[in-house]
Amino acid sequence: MLHDFAIIGAGFGGSLMALILTRLGFRVILIDRGQHPRFAIGESSTPIANIILSQLAKQYDLPRLAPLAEYGSWKQSYPQLGVGLKRGFSYFQHRLGQQFQPSFNHESELLVAASAGAHDADTHWYRPDFDEFVAQEAVAAGVEYSDLTDVRVEPDGSQWLIEGTRAASPVSWRARFLIDGSGEGAVLARRFDIKSQVHQFHTDSRGLFSHFRNVPRWDALQGFSRGQGLEHPFCEHPYPCDDAALHHVFDGGWMWVLPFENGITSVGFSLDRRKYPVRTDLTPVEEWQLMLSRFPSIQEHLANAENVLPGNKMIRSGRMQRWAARATGPNWAMLPATAGFLDPLHSTGNAHTLSGIERLAALFSEHGLNVNSTDFQEALKTYETNLHAEVHLVDLIVHGCFRAMAHFPLFAAYSMLYFTAAIWAEHRRRNGLWSKQDAFLGATDSRYVQIVEESYRDLIELTQQPRLTATEDHAFLLRMRERIAPYNLAGLCDPGRKNLYPFPV
Repeated sequence: MLHDFAIIGAGFGGSLMALILTRLGFRVILIDRGQHPRFAIGESSTPIANIILSQLAKQYDLPRLAPLAEYGSWKQSYPQLGVGLKRGFSYFQHRLGQQFQPSFNHESELLVAASAGAHDADTHWYRPDFDEFVAQEAVAAGVEYSDLTDVRVEPDGSQWLIEGTRAASPVSWRARFLIDGSGEGAVLARRFDIKSQVHQFHTDSRGLFSHFRNVPRWDALQGFSRGQGLEHPFCEHPYPCDDAALHHVFDGGWMWVLPFENGITSVGFSLDRRKYPVRTDLTPVEEWQLMLSRFPSIQEHLANAENVLPGNKMIRSGRMQRWAARATGPNWAMLPATAGFLDPLHSTGNAHTLSGIERLAALFSEHGLNVNSTDFQEALKTYETNLHAEVHLVDLIVHGCFRAMAHFPLFAAYSMLYFTAAIWAEHRRRNGLWSKQDAFLGATDSRYVQIVEESYRDLIELTQQPRLTATEDHAFLLRMRERIAPYNLAGLCDPGRKNLYPFPV
């Protein structure tokens, strides 16, 4: 049977793409080498991710997906699906061998609110539940689904031949267009020997992570929630700091802590490989314990944590970055997370995937599968061009943050490049100003890109100095405030806020 589309990879991205294409009237086969439910990371939504998901649900008649766009509606509609409350982004700086010390000036903290309250808040997606739910929705809509299937793909004239095995039996399909959502599986990159451009990235990080139980709240450990009275500095926090993507930041890396309400917490290190190369003499578990021992307050936070993966498994990755030199061809395309990935810092991954799905869906909705038309190929090329611009921009933001992690005032100020772009994009979408020419995080806005590039050069020069004074820190903050002013809708880089940014109203 000839399908219009074959999609490789049934993570939430591939499944959602399949679901939308089926709604558009296409015949779709979704193929995955694994099986749901399964462990996955990439678990934080953002306001941009939620807006896009909500708009996709409305535009393509997916009412069962719409409640997943906010914490309140998710809890009301699907209490059985694992979820966490994400009110914003919380960052705490740690120094080697020292306890974390709060202060009234919040020099070692950064909190940026992303919602006015819990009901309209973002979420942490418990991916075993979330991905399985989206795949089931695709099947219910009429998508043919083959899991536990290893395939090889071959172009065959104007079609694709997909052959493989499932349960030791041969399987094969034909399709007119192939979408690669395999992520690091990189099915098309391997088939066409597409050159990797990862060497062009500044960011060079690796992961060490798992899922745990018995991870206490950071605010409880620090006494934030014990009601010490108004004289306690953490009474100023714009939201409970654990109801967020919580980041422990230190020179050379950071740790994410994402709590779900099913008792599981996703915890992991993202480490600059130049400062923390893989310790091949240690097992992943041994390296995990070594990293915890370096930071007393982080060690206390994870002291009683119980790894929930079989065999106490810790996952240790190689370099996390990937970037394919090509992301499209005449009758194929990669989803964003397959074409390029940076680092989970600032939770850009899921929103970027949804942005890519949105653009591909619009392309096929407008042009159908007229792959021989000039308009179709130009639209496909624009999709690829924008992907490359987007990963380049995120690289500058993320790598700059890594460079600044040793000096938190610079980190807090430079991070505002991400929040400025994100809030600006949210504003444009919520007020009907967004257009299909807009790239993710303003990556094709030449004025904003120039701001990022100028700030990046400034930061690199500063971080090459052995010591920085408070005067230099303050001057950098003021320069950042001046640069982002045309886009700054939330009063970011305001020294009077003391690194605490409430939700703008």
